Amino acid sequence: MLNIPAPTLPAPSLPLSQPAKTLLAGLTYGDGSAVAPTDVSSIGVFTFRGASSAAEFWDAGAKAWRPTPADAEIMTLQPLAAAPQSGATGWTATLLALGQKDAAGNDVYSAASGGNPRYYLRGFAHARHAGHDELGLSALTPGFTFVDLSSNARFKTELEPAAADSAHRVRMLLRGDALQTAGYLEIRSQPAFEIEISNCNGAGVPLATVVLRGNGDIQLIPGGGGHVIVEGDLETQHILYAPAGGGAKQWLP
Repeated sequence: MLNIPAPTLPAPSLPLSQPAKTLLAGLTYGDGSAVAPTDVSSIGVFTFRGASSAAEFWDAGAKAWRPTPADAEIMTLQPLAAAPQSGATGWTATLLALGQKDAAGNDVYSAASGGNPRYYLRGFAHARHAGHDELGLSALTPGFTFVDLSSNARFKTELEPAAADSAHRVRMLLRGDALQTAGYLEIRSQPAFEIEISNCNGAGVPLATVVLRGNGDIQLIPGGGGHVIVEGDLETQHILYAPAGGGAKQWLP
C-alpha cells in the first residue's frame, strides 16, 4: 500500500474562474522508500463536496455527484490526472472549475454562499515497486471553497439564458468605483432583433437611451427632463411633433 499525504492547495478559498493547482508530494512505499515518477502508472486526485463526514463523490465517468463509495471502488475509477513537476519532486493536478457541467447540465462547482458548498480532495496513485503493484489513497484535504471574483469585476458580460449556445440576450456593462453600473450595451434576439445603449446615474439607474428597434426605427430616449441636442446641421424629410399646448401630434408643413 502506498503512503500518500493529502494534496496541498494554494489557499482555502479559490477563484472559481481560475485554474486551481494542487500538489501531490512525499509519496512513499510501505518500506519507506520514495515513489519515483518512473514507477507511477496512474496518479491524480478525486473530488468530494459537502460535510467531510458525509461528503458526496464526483464520479467523472458518470458525470454526477453520488454518495461516496468504498475506497476499493474509488481506486478502480479514473482520477483527475496529475503530471510530474518539471525539475521538482511531486505531481500537479489542475482543477478547472468554471464551466464544468454534470450529465444534467448543472454546474459541477459553484461559488460559496455562507461557507457552502465546501469541497475536498483525495490523492490517488498506482505504482509498481519491486515487481508488485501498489495503490493508495490519501486522507481528505481540509475543506476549501470557490469565490466568484466576477462580482467585483468592473467590466461584465451577462447572458440570458446563461448558456452561450442558447442565449437570447447579451449585456456588456462597465461599473464605477462603487460597482454601480455606469452604462451598458445590450443586444437582443427575442422578441425582436434589437440593440440598446444607455448611460446610468450614480445609482446605476439608466438615463439617456438609444434603441435600434426591430422594425428599423431609431428611438432616442432622454433622461427625465433631458433633451436631444444636435450641435450642427440637421437634415430630415418630415417632422411629426406634439404641440406645446397639447392635442394630437401634427406633421410640420
